[in-house]
Order: sequence, then structure tokens, then C-alpha cells
Amino acid sequence: MTLTTIKERPDLPKITGTWRWEAFFRHNGRTLADVIELDVQCACGEDLMPTVLVLLEEAVPVGMVALCLDDLEGRPEFNPWLAGLYIDPQYRGKGYAVRLIRELEAFARKSEIGSLYLYTASANGLYAQEVWESIETFDLNGQAFSIMQKDLQEGP
Repeated sequence: MTLTTIKERPDLPKITGTWRWEAFFRHNGRTLADVIELDVQCACGEDLMPTVLVLLEEAVPVGMVALCLDDLEGRPEFNPWLAGLYIDPQYRGKGYAVRLIRELEAFARKSEIGSLYLYTASANGLYAQEVWESIETFDLNGQAFSIMQKDLQEGP
């Protein structure tokens, strides 16, 4: 298993954009081309955020996660975000989601980020096992979501 970013591998935005569209944007009016273009722009950017980490198994992309700003519209007090955690369906059940969560947390710590946020409708248990705390719930289009936070500060 290796880890890379779409900045290091500009051939990956078509894959990561497709994953993100399938999982998060297919039913909200964004086109596949728009989402892929966002990942292409991210791959070309020099800023820390967004950063998209991609997990590779024998050079094959199997999953991704992103560090970004302003992932939840209207909630600027919560930044930065762990966003877009996705594992290709044929690779699920192998612990790759936990690996990507931990890798993103380590990346954020190295970048001197003190805490991270995320929101989820269905993966509360996964994040709770990684010591994320639910700090708020909200309803969006009839679906309940939790905002979760993790303090990345090292202990004394």
C-alpha cells in the first residue's frame, strides 16, 4: 500500500472526480465533468488546501480522502474539514477507510492543524472508533447529519 496525492499524480483527478461525483454529487445537479475539473484544478494548485490523498494497492487507486476548507455551506466557523472519504466498492472491508482517516490526520498534524471537522449521515460509528466526537446534528433534505470534530493536539 502506498499513499500519494493528486498533486503528485495529475493522472488521478479523472478517477477521484468520478468517485466523488458518484458518491456525493450525482443527485445534486453537478455534472461529472464539473467535479473532475475541480480535481484537475486541485492537482495544479500550490495551496495546502485542498489536498486529496489517494491510497494505492499495487499502483491501483483504491480510495481517497481530502483536506479542504468550507465543506459545509454556511458554517465557516468549522474549518478545515476531512471530506470526501471514499473507498472503491471492490476494496471495501479491508480497513482502507481507517487507514485514510489516520493518514489525513497525520498530514494535518504535520501541517500544524490543531483540529479537523467532518459531516456524515451514515459513518458516525466509523469516525467514533477513531475518536471523533459528534458536536452537532442537522437535517438536510430530510436526512440527519452529524458534524464531528477531532482535536489533533498532541497530549502533554
